[in-house]
Amino acid sequence: MPRPSGSYEEWLRVLDELERSLGSGTRNAVLAIEGERFSTGVQWRAPEHLGQLPVQLEERARLLIAGQLELIREIEDARRSAGAHLSAVRSILTAQRASASVYLDVTG
Repeated sequence: MPRPSGSYEEWLRVLDELERSLGSGTRNAVLAIEGERFSTGVQWRAPEHLGQLPVQLEERARLLIAGQLELIREIEDARRSAGAHLSAVRSILTAQRASASVYLDVTG
């Protein structure tokens, strides 16, 4: 199947970049707080003037979207878990005197 020139190669570069961002580097990135938003250190901007995604790359783009959705689910799970831990710590801190020993069951 012949490949269209120009935007096809540019779309390949964009998809490569997005796929790299789904790799282990992004999953292990340390979140930083910038004002009111979190940042993973991955700064991506949608390219301009690429035109429509070539038909030959649609399946690859669908797989990329599925990978991004999985990463979002992982981040949401981590956020919920961290929130639950923070809630448990806060409930103990408000219920106990500062001089008393506190034990927290983190396994069950």
